[in-house]
Amino acid sequence: MKGVSMMISAVLLVGLALTLGLITSDFVSKLSKERTQQITNITREKLNCQFANLYIRNASFDCNNNCSSGISHTLNVTVVNSGTKDVKIDSLYLRNTTGALFTFTTGTIELNASGVLTISNASTSSCSDVNRTIDRVIVSSINCPETAFDSMPGSDVAFLRCG
Repeated sequence: MKGVSMMISAVLLVGLALTLGLITSDFVSKLSKERTQQITNITREKLNCQFANLYIRNASFDCNNNCSSGISHTLNVTVVNSGTKDVKIDSLYLRNTTGALFTFTTGTIELNASGVLTISNASTSSCSDVNRTIDRVIVSSINCPETAFDSMPGSDVAFLRCG
């Protein structure tokens, strides 16, 4: 009888090993499929965006002769899509010399490949933090932010009716 119980224990041990092997194999298979899909999606996105590019042709800030709150102040930025992929823009950004960042939300605007667009955005906030203190004007696409973006130094921004 001693040989039979050794046989049963060996069969149970082999069965347990096979079961654990199947569970592990199934887990590794599912995990590798998920990672493969993630990598494929990231690669596809990067390949689609490799020919996306934006640059700022010019920018101006109109103080409307008064920097008080409640008065309309307008940022105008001409953006060129110099790439071969359509891009979407939803904001313009100003950074002043103290490092403060101002966001001018435009709503989603599509800029076709090789297209040129002048984006205007008015604000009724006081412009004293921006008037002649712009360090940088920044534009970035929302669908290809790693490749389709640009910034212009504040020294190139035209200040209109800012006194």
